[in-house]
Amino acid sequence: MITRLDLIVQDLPSLHCYSNDLARRLGTSVRTLQVASRRVNGMSLHAYLRLKRLLAVRDQLSTGLLTVKAAALGNGFWHLGDFSRLYAKTFGEMPSETLARAKRVTQP
Repeated sequence: MITRLDLIVQDLPSLHCYSNDLARRLGTSVRTLQVASRRVNGMSLHAYLRLKRLLAVRDQLSTGLLTVKAAALGNGFWHLGDFSRLYAKTFGEMPSETLARAKRVTQP
């Protein structure tokens, strides 16, 4: 079930994923999905989905091809200040630092 959840999230990165919608797509109840997430991922469904979107932003910034704003918005983070704080708390650096490092590596 979590593998199928990952595929849905991967295919729809900017989609604001609501538990009801995800459970319906997976043919299960919200409670079953929440329990599965906690059991498999060790975190709530909401925290897991947010982490997946943060990882997608980090991957995109690591290419040096997108701006922080474009990567954040493209993955469903609408409040950029909150996004930056959450990113820094999760990865130990600001998103602009990830982007700057990627650009240094890709420049000749």
